[in-house]
Amino acid sequence: MDFISLRYEFDWGIPFREPYLGWLLTGVKLTLLITAVTTIVSLIAGTVVAIMRNSRFKVLHVPAVIYVEIVRNIPGLFWVLFFYYFFPELLPSRLRDICNHYEYYPVVAGILGLSVDNSAYVSDIVRTGLLGITRGRIEAAVSTGLNRLQQIWYIMLPEAFRIILPALTVRIIHNFKNSSICMAIAATELTWATQQVESITFRGIETTFIATSFYVILSLIAAAVILRFERILKIDLTSIKNMNT
Repeated sequence: MDFISLRYEFDWGIPFREPYLGWLLTGVKLTLLITAVTTIVSLIAGTVVAIMRNSRFKVLHVPAVIYVEIVRNIPGLFWVLFFYYFFPELLPSRLRDICNHYEYYPVVAGILGLSVDNSAYVSDIVRTGLLGITRGRIEAAVSTGLNRLQQIWYIMLPEAFRIILPALTVRIIHNFKNSSICMAIAATELTWATQQVESITFRGIETTFIATSFYVILSLIAAAVILRFERILKIDLTSIKNMNT
């Protein structure tokens, strides 16, 4: 009965007062920055790894397979911690000192760690799209006289990305949410800022609710934009299944 009688006085103005509002806004900016950079790097690196995995040459195929199998079987947090604590120790002393004294190195380490982790999963998605391209399309590209690189760039990748767009959307949103891992190395993104405000004000419910709402709203907006793009391209599961059969 004593527990039931407890009362919590909500103060929804806390997250909107200075300096807490400034901390949260900085966290939002860094969260978006981390998400944008890691997404771009992951798309590029993941596409390259996927092409290497589909290569007939073992010198390209084997390293790509090893990379994917190692990375996707290790938690993403490990890579963030690796680039923050261990990676600088592998550098020459001058570069190590720069990293250790750079104010935003936690953000850099977070971007590197999340990019390495996310690229392995993106490569799997892109590889699925490449394998989903019909043999007829590839033969048609060969008959026009395109070399292998031209086939990949002009025929295979555009078709593959059209196929994998729904799965890629899910991965991008997952990467956005994974940016919260960076709080483990004191990168001042949104989750870290939320924890700081809560530790000072003891208003965890209000602050966490605001931060959670940001994650949910932005994820829904991103999903809606991609869904609209999918409809423009007329992507549906039936067409994808037909291409795979």
